Amino acid sequence: MLVKWEPMMGLARVNDIFDSMLEDFFSMDTRLSEPVSSLIPLMNIEETKDAYKVSVELPGMEKDDIDIQIKDNVLTISGEKKEETKSEEGTFYRRERRYGKFSRSISLPGDVKVDNIEAEYKNGVLTLTLPKAEEAKPKKIEVKTK
Repeated sequence: MLVKWEPMMGLARVNDIFDSMLEDFFSMDTRLSEPVSSLIPLMNIEETKDAYKVSVELPGMEKDDIDIQIKDNVLTISGEKKEETKSEEGTFYRRERRYGKFSRSISLPGDVKVDNIEAEYKNGVLTLTLPKAEEAKPKKIEVKTK
């Protein structure tokens, strides 16, 4: 089967796609026009020789809006990211930034010194250092010769 090639047809198709992209960008997206209340911050957990490091992305939050608790060997990080004041001058075309309450919990290994946990909040990232108990740290045993 032969199909007649029309070079201008491809250009028209690209133009239609571009117009559709612009229309989508400037139209109101009803799924995202209201603030989304479910906020799940991203978390990394790393193990080093001496400690576990937990880092949580919490951009735009104040340290006073973050709560860290340990109960029954479960670390819970919770808080609330408050919505910025609404603009009275403009119209939102897209609202994807999330606001609201959140809570993340992880079970701690038994070798964490709970009383020595440190927390630092810098540039929108909360970093917790959970030191290991001495008995949990790897020990090197030297082999002696006789």
